[in-house]
Amino acid sequence: MQSCLVCFVVNPVAGAGRAKTAVPIIENIMRENGVDCSFIYTRAPGDIARVSGQIDFGRTKTIACIGGDGTVQEYVGLAVNRDVSFSIIPAGSANDMLYSLPEAQSCPRGFEEKIAFHTKKILAGRTIRADIVAVNGENYFFNIGGTVIDIQVLRDAIPLKKNFGGASYFFSLIKNAVTYRPENVTLTVDGKTETTPLLLLAVCNGGYYGGKLRIAPPALIDDGLLTVCKVKEMPRPKLMALFPLVKPGWHDRMKEVSIFNCREVRLEYGGKKTINFDGNLYEFDSPLTFRVVKGAVGLVV
Repeated sequence: MQSCLVCFVVNPVAGAGRAKTAVPIIENIMRENGVDCSFIYTRAPGDIARVSGQIDFGRTKTIACIGGDGTVQEYVGLAVNRDVSFSIIPAGSANDMLYSLPEAQSCPRGFEEKIAFHTKKILAGRTIRADIVAVNGENYFFNIGGTVIDIQVLRDAIPLKKNFGGASYFFSLIKNAVTYRPENVTLTVDGKTETTPLLLLAVCNGGYYGGKLRIAPPALIDDGLLTVCKVKEMPRPKLMALFPLVKPGWHDRMKEVSIFNCREVRLEYGGKKTINFDGNLYEFDSPLTFRVVKGAVGLVV
């Protein structure tokens, strides 16, 4: 068991292997400031039980994830409703969650400078109470959960990440706009139900995904609300025109796009469905219920 003030959870394959190169940078900063820390390396997806068993929650004050949005999604549950703060050290291909944080624009762009910047935030100790999304009461995500076209976009983006990083999601979106067909889903939002063919459904805590695409402009990570973006069926030429509008957050200018805040979303469908939680794909039987857990995480900012 790791007994320390700061426990870093490292996904060594995140960012095409860049995450592990962040460790010496962090170690030097922690050593220079006399802060006791440890590093736990993840071994594979679904490793949370082993990782959790290595953390001394009685002494640890901060859990920090070194990786991308997918790493954060897997391990943010370690800090939910616990007396520890949670930090994101961005070493993934996109790290879109960071764009929803206060002072996001002040983060340096260089890799080493960015790692040092966020490590020093841990030392400063400033936190906010951030919301998290619970799915069926037992699965968590921090940023955005999506389905329908999202799933194929994510699958096609994976082999592009090494060369294009966060831009791989945008290239995949353009490709799938030509070929993808909408799916019928039954959606209940705060008690109101409709069944409709959708091209995209995103249930959001943060506002950005897919390489800084502003999918949910009203989303705030500390307002106690979910923000939903749904895109109904539309002609393919219009769909091609839609995607350039997503990056600045102007897509709701089209009548087929709805963006709104709510407290609970229930999704029903036939058989199993693949759902994207912050870049990780999971299979679920119907139904799925999304609820916001207000102030569940003390997030380092």
